[in-house]
Amino acid sequence: MYEAFNRRDTAAAKEIFADSFYSHPLKTSGWECVQRAWQRMWDQHPALKVTLKDLVADDQRVATRTEMGGFVDGSTATMLEMFTFDGDRITELWGLSAKPQASS
Repeated sequence: MYEAFNRRDTAAAKEIFADSFYSHPLKTSGWECVQRAWQRMWDQHPALKVTLKDLVADDQRVATRTEMGGFVDGSTATMLEMFTFDGDRITELWGLSAKPQASS
């Protein structure tokens, strides 16, 4: 998912997210909502990239900590996300992001 985001590959969302995908932060469903959200982010911050910092998984869930950089103001943000899966597709997402901090 993060690799697809960094490649600007919206078409990959259809393969990564289940048709029934639900995003709690966006309060919407379907893999198309991911495509729209990614595109909005790129439109506002053309250099935006995600770097995976930590990943913890069990049989049903994956939790990640990532850093987003490339905001137009030079700031970074930390995201914490938790995903559930059906097979190899993401079915549900919960997420928090820390307010972007100016880079030094």
